[in-house]
Amino acid sequence: GSHLWWTGAKPGAKLTIAFKATKSGKQKVSAVFTKAPDYGIVSITLDGKPTAIAEYDLYDPQVIPTGLESLGEFDLTAGDHSLEVTITGSNANARPSHMFALDYLKLE
Repeated sequence: GSHLWWTGAKPGAKLTIAFKATKSGKQKVSAVFTKAPDYGIVSITLDGKPTAIAEYDLYDPQVIPTGLESLGEFDLTAGDHSLEVTITGSNANARPSHMFALDYLKLE
């Protein structure tokens, strides 16, 4: 019933989201984001490494969830990790507020 919501960002701003992996080994990492009329375009790294989301436009005329989006497969150790979201701009149709929301992160 809730999500992480980042507001007030500008292009070039970065948000680091800390998370824990419960086990070591290769894991598929996926996430569900929110799209909306005032959301930005983002790039995402995991522990400083590129993910499958080199650039993702979160603009939509309606507020909707994205569905499960793959970030890729990573060799993770059990313990602390970080997802870094960078605002890279906004869609020409968006109200440029550069917002971002993460519904959840999934490791499998």
